[in-house]
Amino acid sequence: MALNIRYFAALRDAMGRSEQTLDTLPAATGEALIDWLARQDPAASALAHPSVRLIINDAIAPRSQPLQDGDTIAFCPPFSGG
Repeated sequence: MALNIRYFAALRDAMGRSEQTLDTLPAATGEALIDWLARQDPAASALAHPSVRLIINDAIAPRSQPLQDGDTIAFCPPFSGG
């Protein structure tokens, strides 16, 4: 499964990049993707925080949503503007 993954704001800083492409990934859901990423890079454990939104193909999605080959996944922290 190939996925394009994007990180925004503080998550981009934590991951040290704004995006990455994964060509082979056994993840079947958003939650499985987060778990897999955290095993690869401890910085990705920030993605598991409940306030982080999972966006699949430009739509906010539950972490239980199945992923499809070619999906664009984004992780976005909550807006904290004031």
